[in-house]
Amino acid sequence: MQESRLVRHIEELSPKDRERFRLFVQSPFFNQHQSTSELLEVILECIHSANGNGSRLDKHKVYKRIFPKAPFDEQQLYNVMSYLKKLYHRFLSYQFFENQEFQEDLLTLEAAYENNQFDLLKNRGKQMEKAMARHPHHNSDYYLANYRLNYLLAYYGGQYEDRSKPELFQRMFDHLDRFYIAEKLKNCCHLTANMMVMNTHYDFGFLEPLLDYLKQNWQEFESDATIVLYYTILMSLREENNPEHYTILKEILASGMNTLSVKEQGDLYAFANNYCIRRINLGDSIYQWELFQLYKQGLKTGLILDNGILSEWNYKNITSLGCSLKEFEWIENFIQEYKDKLPAHRRENAYNYNLAHLYYNKKMFSDVLSALLHVQFTDVKYHLNTTFLQLRTYYAMRDTEALLSLIETFRIYVIRNRKMTTNEKRGYSNFLRFAKKLALLKHNSSTFSKKSLKEKLDALSHKIETTENVINRYWLLEECGA
Repeated sequence: MQESRLVRHIEELSPKDRERFRLFVQSPFFNQHQSTSELLEVILECIHSANGNGSRLDKHKVYKRIFPKAPFDEQQLYNVMSYLKKLYHRFLSYQFFENQEFQEDLLTLEAAYENNQFDLLKNRGKQMEKAMARHPHHNSDYYLANYRLNYLLAYYGGQYEDRSKPELFQRMFDHLDRFYIAEKLKNCCHLTANMMVMNTHYDFGFLEPLLDYLKQNWQEFESDATIVLYYTILMSLREENNPEHYTILKEILASGMNTLSVKEQGDLYAFANNYCIRRINLGDSIYQWELFQLYKQGLKTGLILDNGILSEWNYKNITSLGCSLKEFEWIENFIQEYKDKLPAHRRENAYNYNLAHLYYNKKMFSDVLSALLHVQFTDVKYHLNTTFLQLRTYYAMRDTEALLSLIETFRIYVIRNRKMTTNEKRGYSNFLRFAKKLALLKHNSSTFSKKSLKEKLDALSHKIETTENVINRYWLLEECGA
């Protein structure tokens, strides 16, 4: 049974959810087979035991526990497991259903309509209408729920009460349209972004007529926070050189967040961030400051955190950007303040590496090397990033002997590393080759005339620029021109 997906899925549940699943299986409403309950108890006992896991489950012993007086029947055991698996699937769907807004009320109304319980339909329908009117977020879920509610009330009213009142049918259509528009725009945003990064293409169908319709009827939608949000994001992707769309996103970030759901707030923040990054990559340096302010806002609001955790890569990106803007005091406070919000297993490495990065930018080179001593090479990325920072530090300190020794050690590491791609190896090998030439030129600069040294550095710079695949090319070119 060690290869059973069912056992593995139950193991992956949190202790709280395992207990909820146990109660679910014990409920006679969902399960009336005692053998299924007993099988689950055996699995849970094994998981709960000291150092226990599913691999200790022997099918013969398990069968004996469930059917103590019967001879072993593998097919019967599989039948019990199959039924438990169906219960597990139902449990997942039930848990998901419990967390879905509007669903219980809507299904109650739909069941009441199907069962001709019209008093229940009318009373609960009125209650739901009041609840929907108070709801703060008019997103696609809200519009779909309102469409379903008005569908029931309109068709009930049209069939059993006054057919001359079209208001409910009109509201039904309006909410259906807004649900479609919000969902269409949201998905087009995500897939357009995907097309910009990956070599993919999507046919967006009715998107162009929809955009034309929105432009012609904007007064109808300009107060709809969700539609405005995704329309603006989409236009910022399609019209990257028009900063007005980004300006609107900033205004929403500043004053319109309370009208958006948590998911929409996350989309707003992520797309605004990515817009700044694209502009920076195109050489528009003013967006470095914009991105830095977005990072600050993301930290303040928690939008950049994932369940209270700050990823080590965001920690690194914020530190790098802040250092490039020379916001050293703020970055030093940030590194210390957010250390405990890093993933525990990555915390010390991320903290020491980013502290070293800050020291480097403050030209505290001895402190850089001291901090890097505490960085463990737990993966290739840390090894590469740490070695590059160490290399730049030796170069800045003009410690040519240590620098050349590190370049050679790093070169051998790159050659022997099996986790790097061929392309990555070529990029780093080119970088190390040019770094060595640069270090030797600078070390022997006193043996050249000023004119001769400049010619040699210009020639090296040209070679670096025209060579394909050079990691950290920007640093080499910067130092050639220094």
